[in-house]
Amino acid sequence: MNKKSVVFLFGILMCLTAASQSFIGYGYDNYSGVNGVLLNPATLADSKYKVNVNILAVSAYAGTNTYELDRSKLFGLHFSNLSEGNGYYKAPNTDYKYAYFNTDILGPSAMVSLTPKDAFGIVTRMRTVGNEYNLSNSLFQLLGNPNPDFYNTNIINRSLQMKVNAFAEVGVSYGRVLMKDDHSELKIGITGKYIAGLAYGSVSTGPMTVNIDPQNNIEQLTGNVTAQFSSNLDNLGSGGSDGFRDALNDRSGNGWGLDLGLIYELKASGDPTQDKLRLGFSITDLGQMKYNNSPDGATYSMNVDGHNTSELEKQSNETFNDYFNRLKTNGLITAISGTNTAVVKLPTAVHLNADYEIYKRLYINADILLNMLATSNPVSPNYITTVTVTPRLEKKWFSIYSPVSYNAEGQVNWGAGVRLGPLFVGSGSVLSSLMKQKIQTADAHVGLTIPIFQHGKTKEDKHKKTDTVYQKGMFSDRDGDGVVDAKDECPDSAGPIKLLGCPDRDGDGVPDIKDSCPDVPGSVNFHGCPAPDTDGDSVNDDDDKCPLVKGVKSNYGCPPINPVLITRVNHAAERIFFVRAKATIEDISLPELDRVVAILQSDSTLRLRIEGYTDSEGTDERELKLSTRRAEAVERYMMKQGIAVTRLDFIGYGKAKPIATNDTDEGRAKNRRVEMVLMNYPKDKPRVAPTTK
Repeated sequence: MNKKSVVFLFGILMCLTAASQSFIGYGYDNYSGVNGVLLNPATLADSKYKVNVNILAVSAYAGTNTYELDRSKLFGLHFSNLSEGNGYYKAPNTDYKYAYFNTDILGPSAMVSLTPKDAFGIVTRMRTVGNEYNLSNSLFQLLGNPNPDFYNTNIINRSLQMKVNAFAEVGVSYGRVLMKDDHSELKIGITGKYIAGLAYGSVSTGPMTVNIDPQNNIEQLTGNVTAQFSSNLDNLGSGGSDGFRDALNDRSGNGWGLDLGLIYELKASGDPTQDKLRLGFSITDLGQMKYNNSPDGATYSMNVDGHNTSELEKQSNETFNDYFNRLKTNGLITAISGTNTAVVKLPTAVHLNADYEIYKRLYINADILLNMLATSNPVSPNYITTVTVTPRLEKKWFSIYSPVSYNAEGQVNWGAGVRLGPLFVGSGSVLSSLMKQKIQTADAHVGLTIPIFQHGKTKEDKHKKTDTVYQKGMFSDRDGDGVVDAKDECPDSAGPIKLLGCPDRDGDGVPDIKDSCPDVPGSVNFHGCPAPDTDGDSVNDDDDKCPLVKGVKSNYGCPPINPVLITRVNHAAERIFFVRAKATIEDISLPELDRVVAILQSDSTLRLRIEGYTDSEGTDERELKLSTRRAEAVERYMMKQGIAVTRLDFIGYGKAKPIATNDTDEGRAKNRRVEMVLMNYPKDKPRVAPTTK
């Protein structure tokens, strides 16, 4: 391919770049193991694995609006003898051109669960990240097979940028569970990384004006060019493998990096081992590396008017050092300023992720990758901001996933992947590429791991395991009651399992060894003896909410309440109105509430329970919340009038307990109500139990 180069260091970037990004759609699988740590180190803690070892995983991704590749070449893997017009073509758009790529090779890595709360990981990894921005279409048309329409034209190009960084890293990760119960879990994670810079290179310009004639003579080229690259590339470019080997041996960059992550998990109802919803936040690749610059890395003025573009082309037998020396000797470039070192930032990104189980192992994942580096940074390449939605079917040994993504450059991709035990393979763009004749984006990933799963049981398994300690014949059970002697509180007297093997001859649920009245059925609250009637009102203390004050059975053993007061409270409750679909009390209801407040203020022994109800128009969840908020609003009003919160209770029943049909407007209106129950017994009933037999 004969490139008529206008910017003299295009060749450097072409030598450094190798088309290729990161495990799209797979990293948030619950069984992604070490791979998931790359996106959020908090995934380490309380994972599905006791041990997970990555043998090798590779991901590659590239996208551009510059060239289009024939689909048949990609899927047929026919990459030899490609040339412009034969296999790939200039894209027909007239936009400014961009390109981006990244490769990610995950080497031998492992994660280990140390305790139910703590986990440790170590990761080895090699990456290449590159970007090109702001190449005008007019200038691009003069590259490769030139378009004659753009000769003898003043072409103005804004700030061109081409940058690439290749680096290796070793990371040590730690994850911990901060909080966990049957309903939710909160985890954090951190990864510290040592970075070994392999090589970097960049070309950047200010605004440029270019004019070239049909013989490729440069009529005009104004503007300065800044070229920077690591010193280990000086002798690269003469061909053969020695140059690449020397470049790797002489690498001159190093630095440190950091990943931070946080995950909140909401557990599935009835199974604390299964996530219903997982929310993740992480910041990856905080950090930078410092390279020793090549002596040829500098800002140059161009002295090329009247020269042919062929003079700017790098010859096949030239090293980069030879190339720059020739240009300087021939007076084509003049160094204006330079620097001995370059600070290249890692491709810092923020990840926001939500993972939801739709139905029985069918999940939907939404992920936002936010690039945190300025694209105008002249030396630091970045990831592309991307939104990805991935449905997946996931089981212990098998997953299939199909990511759909949209990035900041306006590209939409659709892919598919599968995990089969230790092997996973996929692409974030394969399905969308199959629908096109020419493609601008391609990616793929594949990996091999060693999975060793946790031996923990589900909630059901744990219940079964607990039951087995009582099964006859498993261990010694000399009284033959099905409770092994190690667990039997009465190993020589047969008894039911629920009483840990102790007999209960009166059948009152209190084992004989704890029953103060073993031959008379009694109350658990009174050591197996019949509940007394301390106040002598014919209501025993088990059922008496006022056990020390005589009362009546109709009021749970408490003194009767004046029926006139009950009538007044019920009358007031019928006149409590709210703003439609809200918990705001209508002003017309306030005088009625004030009458109830006056009743409570007149007798300090009285309490009030406020019950909220709705009709059946909304969902169960919505109506329950609305009824609860309305009952609570009444309580708050009374508290503002001076009634102590200890004398008030509220509860919402939603659409439960209708008093009329919900099939008519009149019936629904009756069901939208607040009821107030006047009481004179305490919230918690005191127990008075004898301490001796």
